[in-house]
Amino acid sequence: MLFVELLVPRGVFDEQERRNLAGRLTARRLLSAANGETMAADPGVIDLFDSLSHVVVREEEVWNGGGRLLDPSQGPWYVVNVIVGMWGKEMSEHLISRITAELAEAEGNPEPRAVVHVISLHEGGYGLHGRAQRSADVLQLIERAKTGPAASVADDMIVDPVCGATVPLQDAVILERGGKTYGFCCTHCRGHFVKQLSDAEAS
Repeated sequence: MLFVELLVPRGVFDEQERRNLAGRLTARRLLSAANGETMAADPGVIDLFDSLSHVVVREEEVWNGGGRLLDPSQGPWYVVNVIVGMWGKEMSEHLISRITAELAEAEGNPEPRAVVHVISLHEGGYGLHGRAQRSADVLQLIERAKTGPAASVADDMIVDPVCGATVPLQDAVILERGGKTYGFCCTHCRGHFVKQLSDAEAS
């Protein structure tokens, strides 16, 4: 459920290089943990996000950066706009880090000249299947797609029961309920879980 737009100056990359860059910025790659480690999200949820995500690479004919026109001979510059639905705040650090790492690896430069914008949409501002999707609707899609962790989870990690994300215990949004401790990747998942528990208790 990402829309990734990568802007590059015209003439810096050939078509195959632009295709390779697009392949590095898929939801599957960006939502995985860094350095090829175990995926940070549930494999089924990764499949869902990948199926609903798009990456475009655009060559810009005129590019003024830092107050001057850029020349292709000066090497790569990147601007990346990522629309993430309603979870921009929760996903921004991870996405900025992963996108920058992918561009660094592609270029062979540990500090690529990249600006990354993570753009969040307001509640109901994401459309799918001809209608506006609210966070509860998207979380239901995620719950249905969930398959379970790809690997065993370390003691200092916890699996979000809603989206299946594997989260460091120290970073998790915690809920104590009925003598059990639950950990969530964000307040959206925690709120959805609490509502489900409340609905189940009321029925």
